[in-house]
Amino acid sequence: FASKLARALSVGLVGAVLYHALNGVRIILIDFWAKGPKYQKGMLRGIIVVWLLVMIPGAYFMLIRTFESLFGSTS
Repeated sequence: FASKLARALSVGLVGAVLYHALNGVRIILIDFWAKGPKYQKGMLRGIIVVWLLVMIPGAYFMLIRTFESLFGSTS
C-alpha cells in the first residue's frame, strides 16, 4: 500500500480476521466436544497465545517499510 495509514489499518484487519478464525475453531470445539464447555477458558487463553505468536512477527513484517520510511533504514 502507498499510504502508511492503510498499512496500519491492514494490520488491524489481519489481526481481527485471525482472531475471528481462531475463535470460530474454539466455538466449534465448545459445541461439538463433550468437554468443550469445561475447557473453554483454557482454549481462549490458548487462542490468545497463538494470536500473539502469529501477530507480533506478522505485524513487524507488514509494517517494516512503514517504520523505515518514518524513522529511516536500520541497515
